[in-house]
Amino acid sequence: MVLSALLLATAAPVRVAQADQNGTDGQEETGMSTADILQSACTGGVESGMTAAYAAEAMRYASGLICVTSHDGSLSKTQFLSASLDAANRTVKSALNLDTADFEESIQPFDAAVYDSYARHAADFEALAQRMNAAVQSASGDCMRLLSRNLREAGVALLSGGRPQISLTWRECAALYCAFGGELDKIVASADELSAEGGVSSGITPVWANPSFETIASGGTREQLFEAKFALAYLKTVYNDDGSRAADETYLYDENYLKTVAHPLPGGKIKDSWYAPRSHNTRLHTGTDIHASAKTPILSATDGTVLYVGYMPIPGNFVIILDPYGYEYHYYHMYEISTFVTEGESVTQGQQIGRVGCTGNSDVFHLHISVVSPEGKYLNPYDLFVQAGIGPFETD
Repeated sequence: MVLSALLLATAAPVRVAQADQNGTDGQEETGMSTADILQSACTGGVESGMTAAYAAEAMRYASGLICVTSHDGSLSKTQFLSASLDAANRTVKSALNLDTADFEESIQPFDAAVYDSYARHAADFEALAQRMNAAVQSASGDCMRLLSRNLREAGVALLSGGRPQISLTWRECAALYCAFGGELDKIVASADELSAEGGVSSGITPVWANPSFETIASGGTREQLFEAKFALAYLKTVYNDDGSRAADETYLYDENYLKTVAHPLPGGKIKDSWYAPRSHNTRLHTGTDIHASAKTPILSATDGTVLYVGYMPIPGNFVIILDPYGYEYHYYHMYEISTFVTEGESVTQGQQIGRVGCTGNSDVFHLHISVVSPEGKYLNPYDLFVQAGIGPFETD
């Protein structure tokens, strides 16, 4: 009953006037969370003016329903516009704060370290993805209504804008879950930012971020980004849309493209180990191995741009290069985190990018090379080298 009464309390009046440089956000002023304010109000506390009415304001503020509270100072139109956009983004975050208890229960038993677990529950991840997509679209409508109301009060024109284009697939949802667990909704909400073009005089056009999957996954740590990126490529390669095992098909490269590729370890024997079992039969090998002595120079097989230099438990020290045609080349198990190249650097075919090592999930010195298509699927590099006439090849 107390909660209902607080939520129905009158919202603070909006004051749009000449900027008061001493004005502060009410929640920042108190240093208390909404929960703390609510508890204080419900127990009769009046510290720093924490009344039941202000607790209601704080709750509405946190949900994006209002953009200022009665503890805020007077705001200029520009400041009020900024506060309105912040409120709109809080609305999205509030809408995407999903209760996933039913989802968590539906996927049990589940082994988060095994990709097959995600594919077996493709239907559950599809349902969660659709639920998140619907929440994003619903929240965008709420944002526009609240923004329109706020800007109308301020006398600022709201011009037409687009809608969020986030539309997660089950694979993308599963890959984000692999990296972020139950926090994936917060990662999506953080990436789906609303900004604006224009100004208080010319009017405001809402602009949604419409982030790519990689941008969404970048909202966490670098390790989480890599985890999500590798998981998505694997799920796209190994499984069909319904989660069943996809047929292994030979990818045919354009003849002109084949002329742009060279051997990353000249003279090294290239082994066809595609889809060999790995990690106690919990995943398939999605690359090709080339054995060589420790510290042998690894050369870039193509021209391109260095996307990432890093470390993960399975690939060990790695470098990922994007070539001019949209193919990614992944070089794994390097001796150390490469100092030969840096992220964002342009490289040329034959340029040294690292040294052969045995880091990560490896027990012998070798280079693991993976190729990812522009569509985001792993391709068998052995087929690439055969079609390009690049050898020698290791035979059993």
